Amino acid sequence: MKLHVLDANALYRYLTGGPGAGIVNGLFKQAREANQSILMSVVNWGEVHCAIAKAEGFAQAARIMDRVLLLPLTVMNADKLVTISAAKLKAGHGLPYADCFAAATAGSEGVLVTADAKDFRKVLWLRTEPLPEHKPQRPKHGR
Repeated sequence: MKLHVLDANALYRYLTGGPGAGIVNGLFKQAREANQSILMSVVNWGEVHCAIAKAEGFAQAARIMDRVLLLPLTVMNADKLVTISAAKLKAGHGLPYADCFAAATAGSEGVLVTADAKDFRKVLWLRTEPLPEHKPQRPKHGR
């Protein structure tokens, strides 16, 4: 199995059943069967925790994020090398800073699982596995 790295939207969609949750679930199943782990930057993990806390409250966010501990997922610290790589990505490609940590964690060896694959096209060495784009539904107006 290839080394996979999740960005924030990949884990968030898995946890909330959003578009692409099945793809992420399949990757977790493959990782478990291969006795491997999927990686994620602590910065992106924090993004997910924050988004859930805003939507559900801190107590519910803590319960949901406790479920993450049961997954074959390793949350990687942002050491100096990863942070420097993320800073170079931000300065050189203008990506959102947190996304730069996902890309830096994947490096040239991993495959970044993301719904923002089109944003990462600027980073030629980065391999991505795209999730479906989220298309907000427009309210229907009566005529």
